[in-house]
Amino acid sequence: MMNDKDRLRQNLSRTLLLGFFQVFLVIMPIAVPFFQSKGLSMQDVFSLQALFALVVLVTEVPSGYLADLIGRKQTLVIGAVFGGVGHSLLLGADGFWGLAMFEIGLGISHSLISGADIALLYDTELALERDERHQRQIVGKLYSVRTASEAVAALTCSFLLLWSMELAIYVQALVGWLPLVIAVRLVEPPGERLEGSSHTGNMVRICRYLMTHSSVLRLVMLALSIWSLTTFYAVWLLQKLWIEQGIGLVHFGYMWAALTLIASLAGRWAHLFEERIGTGWMLVFVGLVPALGYLGLDLFGVVGGYLASISFFACRGFGLVILREALNSRVPGEFRATANSLASFGFRGAFVITGPFVGYVFDLWGMSVTLMLSFAATLGIFIGLIVPLILAVRSEVIHQARNLDDDPEKLSSEQLG
Repeated sequence: MMNDKDRLRQNLSRTLLLGFFQVFLVIMPIAVPFFQSKGLSMQDVFSLQALFALVVLVTEVPSGYLADLIGRKQTLVIGAVFGGVGHSLLLGADGFWGLAMFEIGLGISHSLISGADIALLYDTELALERDERHQRQIVGKLYSVRTASEAVAALTCSFLLLWSMELAIYVQALVGWLPLVIAVRLVEPPGERLEGSSHTGNMVRICRYLMTHSSVLRLVMLALSIWSLTTFYAVWLLQKLWIEQGIGLVHFGYMWAALTLIASLAGRWAHLFEERIGTGWMLVFVGLVPALGYLGLDLFGVVGGYLASISFFACRGFGLVILREALNSRVPGEFRATANSLASFGFRGAFVITGPFVGYVFDLWGMSVTLMLSFAATLGIFIGLIVPLILAVRSEVIHQARNLDDDPEKLSSEQLG
């Protein structure tokens, strides 16, 4: 018979496995051509993603709050059910509104699972009394597993395309139910839960904490909401760029797999790089390199453009992991899921506002203008948001060193987490 700690240890591998199959999107490398085969324009494609973001926007915070009230496992099970239904709807989807139902199901599923899975992992690590180093690696492991899943799914897509696009859709619908099989076998870890007597009071307290606890925490929340867009738009522009460059659809899978594998490795080793070069230089890297990536996509050909696209996936892996870890290490366990959901809420809200505009610009002026505007916007986000975050991190490190009666120059690195 397994004791409580043995069952909790299984949470670690099972939650990572759930994360793997949650984002096992066989159709991702061919999403744009698949949507266009159903009669959608590029503006429709971006509007569809904005709809997904809007669904997540509406359900993200309530779902994270639900996880803090009723528990992480129950929330993950409910989210897995919505995911299975959403993928099944893909089988009969046609036209904008048919595909919209698919996106709505996935949006609800995503909002229920995101935040609850990280909170469950953190609570499990704390219950097992793991050291701080293990706790700091949680976000990197989850991100690495998810992006590795995208790489494997992309390779699977290339294999299935040897037969037909329709086969890829059927496989996607089947895999969509695997997270539910895993979620029902999780164990609810012990930990503090929010009181359900005053929901409004709870939300006010959480928001006040996130915005006033420290300048670093406040800027981290803003970076997760806004900086994330700088790499996200590239994901939806790359496939169209490959089509314009005359790359065959059958090659999309392994090209996408290589990029997501880079993101996976970046996420897995983000903390190692942060320790080596310091948080400040890491933030400079993830803030500036995507801007250069957009220039590379516009100025270079197939090979040069593909090399430039690596920048988005590497920076996404590095940036999201260190920012998520900075968030989770600074908030109490009782509302950790809600805090993660609020960060996702900010990102989805920003995409809802800007996504359709990007699609409109593309349909009106084409790829080159869209890439140059993306370059300018990314540079503006670096100057207006990432630079203040770097300064806030530096100030926090100096303040901590003074409190410890230590010399800040002796610190090996400026740890954001």
